[in-house]
Amino acid sequence: MTTEPGSAVADYLGFELPSKTAPQRARLAALARGLEGSAEATSLVSYDSTGLLLIIGAEPSALSVVEDIVGRVTCLILATGPASLPESAGNGYIKRSVAGQEVPVLYGMPLQINGYLGSFRVLVQQKNREIELAKAMNLASGGIDIILDLGRNPVIGRERVPPGYFAPAGDSDRLHQALEEIPGLVGQFDKPLYVQYNPDICAHGERGITGCTRCLDVCPAEALSSLVERIEVDPHLCHGVGSCATVCPTGAIHYRFPNLGHSLDSLRRIIAVFHSQAETSPSILLYEGEYGGPQLAEQVDTLPADLIPWRIEEAGSTGLELWLSAIAYGAQSVLIMTTDETPHSTVSALQSQVRLVSILLDGLELGAERVRLVNLDQLTSISGAPNGGSARVIEPASYGGIDEKRVVLRFATEHLATGLASDIDHITLPPGSPFGSVQVDAQTCTLCMGCVSVCPAGALGDDKAKPRLTFVESNCVQCGICEQACPEDAISLVPRLLLDNARRMHHQTLNEEAPFCCIDCGKPFTTQSMITKMEAKLSGHRMFQGDALKTLQRCEDCRIPVSSAKSVKIEDQMR
Repeated sequence: MTTEPGSAVADYLGFELPSKTAPQRARLAALARGLEGSAEATSLVSYDSTGLLLIIGAEPSALSVVEDIVGRVTCLILATGPASLPESAGNGYIKRSVAGQEVPVLYGMPLQINGYLGSFRVLVQQKNREIELAKAMNLASGGIDIILDLGRNPVIGRERVPPGYFAPAGDSDRLHQALEEIPGLVGQFDKPLYVQYNPDICAHGERGITGCTRCLDVCPAEALSSLVERIEVDPHLCHGVGSCATVCPTGAIHYRFPNLGHSLDSLRRIIAVFHSQAETSPSILLYEGEYGGPQLAEQVDTLPADLIPWRIEEAGSTGLELWLSAIAYGAQSVLIMTTDETPHSTVSALQSQVRLVSILLDGLELGAERVRLVNLDQLTSISGAPNGGSARVIEPASYGGIDEKRVVLRFATEHLATGLASDIDHITLPPGSPFGSVQVDAQTCTLCMGCVSVCPAGALGDDKAKPRLTFVESNCVQCGICEQACPEDAISLVPRLLLDNARRMHHQTLNEEAPFCCIDCGKPFTTQSMITKMEAKLSGHRMFQGDALKTLQRCEDCRIPVSSAKSVKIEDQMR
């Protein structure tokens, strides 16, 4: 008989775990403890659909599909192919009778489709003109609710298409599935707001300079777009894949369902309970419920007892901060399960992040293979400690409930760095890593502070009292905006993880000079290197010959009176 905790666990996982042995029972108890305080969606995204279906394809194929679905939804057709517009279609379309119902047929080629369930806009090429389909067909709603694209090369070719868009691409099984789903897409539908965006800590751009584009590069649904200096998230296009949050170095895009703080607390309880009851450390298996769950259910009896499955929304919804924290809590390893349905862009993003975390763990003497991507076939052979148990042992961390990515990363890396046998100053990381320093060539830097004005993370700063460029390494996300903004090419990025947390958070000086004082009033207003640079650039200019070059050595207040006096003298000479 299934116990109440076991039933709750089965409901969450999507399958029942065996409970014959003591380690298996410890696993169930750990999962039941982890489910306490389960997260609920706090914000929802809504769709409204009246069931207006647009079928795109050759007219015979489209009419055949209409016969299967007419009466359950309202249909109209965009007939593609070589057929020309019938002469009877004076207003651009005609009507065909199908199963006793009139179905409008517009002839043309789809050029562009934008939108989502309940709000699609379709641009059509018809003869020598471009028309908006809803306007051409005088649709009262102003838009299309659902689209069935029968083309072999769908108009929307994204890895994750918008909700309400179906493109079987010649696959009869997928067409049948679409025809089963479409009639149900009438009414109002809600989904969780999966990700949230904080522009205040975004490193995408500053003052027209593009920096970090990691989220844009990995979104399989094209739900993100650039606003030059910030990112725009379309929640209606977002499928909650989460790879954007995984690769975001600042946490500007963060996963909200569940949030990071809740996930940390759940994992900490799971690992602690299993360790106390089984007297060994578990491995954590993160799998997506929709596709990974049914696969796991088929082989659940063959899973090692020390492998604890934990359902997540999508394979890409977790990242460095959660994986490192799981190791800090005492997990032997963290496995992220992908399936054939996982978008290729997400797999690529995860592979990149796994490589990064492997470098970090190896540098921390904890074993490079403790975080891995796996598929179903690899699970049954996974058991015991990675690296033959040779990695050093650390006490479990106690932090949790934190919903800020950079803070969690700081806590995790600081904890994992305790007790290092070797005297390691830093871990060298590959380009594109979210940690690092900047190097400034003091010989070419003029302390113009252009880098300070564009730094989105507050890593670079100045000193109001004197010309001094400061840097806080813990704030740097290696976005590269400072490097691009520097007019002297004096800045270069140094990806690394500095292990001394106190040094990482300390304001260090990258470059400083004594101030240059005005030759007339003595007020400090720039640096000697800036004066030298300007004199070198302007010495050949006709306006800066002789004593005129000394104008550069005067502050703004003194420079204006001198210039005015010279103008008066010239006017007197002309009289």
